[in-house]
Amino acid sequence: MSEPYKSIESVRKFYFLEYFLVLLKSIEKYHDREKVFNQFKNLKQQYGLGESKYKKLSVDSEILTKVQLDRYRYTFKQVIDESKEYKLIKELKSGRLSFDEDGFKLLDIYKNEGIIHFNRFLFRKMEQMYSAFNYFINLLYTANKSNPGLLVFPIYSPRQLGFEKQEVKTTQNIVTYSKELVQRLVKDIHEYLGIKKKLSTENEILLKRLYDSGILLQKADNKFDPNKYNVITKRIRDFWMNYFLREIYGYKYSMASFDIWAYRGKQIGLNYVTEFYPSFNGRIIYPTAIITDSARSKDFIEVFKYTDGKKLYVHEPKINNEKNQEKFIDNLVKAYFDLRKFSKSYFINLMALKELVCYSMKIPNYLFDDFLGTVYKLHLSKNLRIKISLEVDKLPTETQAMYLKQEPVLIDGKFRNIIAIDVTKGEKKWINY
Repeated sequence: MSEPYKSIESVRKFYFLEYFLVLLKSIEKYHDREKVFNQFKNLKQQYGLGESKYKKLSVDSEILTKVQLDRYRYTFKQVIDESKEYKLIKELKSGRLSFDEDGFKLLDIYKNEGIIHFNRFLFRKMEQMYSAFNYFINLLYTANKSNPGLLVFPIYSPRQLGFEKQEVKTTQNIVTYSKELVQRLVKDIHEYLGIKKKLSTENEILLKRLYDSGILLQKADNKFDPNKYNVITKRIRDFWMNYFLREIYGYKYSMASFDIWAYRGKQIGLNYVTEFYPSFNGRIIYPTAIITDSARSKDFIEVFKYTDGKKLYVHEPKINNEKNQEKFIDNLVKAYFDLRKFSKSYFINLMALKELVCYSMKIPNYLFDDFLGTVYKLHLSKNLRIKISLEVDKLPTETQAMYLKQEPVLIDGKFRNIIAIDVTKGEKKWINY
């Protein structure tokens, strides 16, 4: 595994690649830095771009607080600095901002070829500078010997383990929860990674840190400040997330940098990451790309070549290929009936179905939408051996949610988030009640 040319840690702190688009669009219209910032600020809200890994559904007030404004300016500077590295923009001596040699080119790619090609161009810029995905993708394949490529980060809140918040008041309650949590983590490590581990020593280290910080008192019957409940549970969660990342998977850098590369990689199509995989509590990550000398299948497309001769290929099965359509349909229907076991309705959550199909086929997030759109058109033209009903339950924008944690699927120009599938009598092979 080759080392990054520039430290993975030095990547700027934002997730969405659309931030580059927002900046380029702003500079296309203005060059004065303050005017560019104001346009950037407006487009940032328009695209729902927040500082977290989820898009925002709520819109900030037109009159921003100082804290909000500082946060906007911080992100603005981060995007500018990284764009300069890739020679997308340049800052003149006067302080005005302008396109550099690849700024116009990248904006044209977006206008003429779309967001996937836009992201791929950015990916090549990133990889030339950081070689981060070389390190990242290789790590995914080597970190888990039992199921190569799959990393799991189990997360169990007290409530998920049967501890209601109002009942968790004392040090003993936290100690009991931590011991129950350890048992679940040990079970998951064995199930998903094929490793037998004892975590009692690590749990003692965690508890000592909570005692030393003063937010948890050592006497079992001592009550802790109820306002510190979220702080305590977050520290427990962060401890175990970092333990998995460093001690089990051997990632040498921070969790913050891991998250940034993981979520950027998902947008590019190099890996999948989700916190909503059905029947799993926590986050899973797996590659949808490989690094090798040559790909044996036409379903893999080359997107980058390294100096050692190895190439990075993304798994992108051709949608117009009949065999690939059949494989997608098989996975779609199997996943549908797997989820139907837990539903009283014929309609199930489309985003949950997407999680299962993407994992079973190891395809990028965006490719599911394209495949489903293709087979849905076949259904409408009555050229499909199954019947598909796509409907809209409440969309995220119709709820009180602040963040778009799971994007609805855009099919036939409309957002859909529930699906029902009917199979003919001769196609019952998927049903496994």
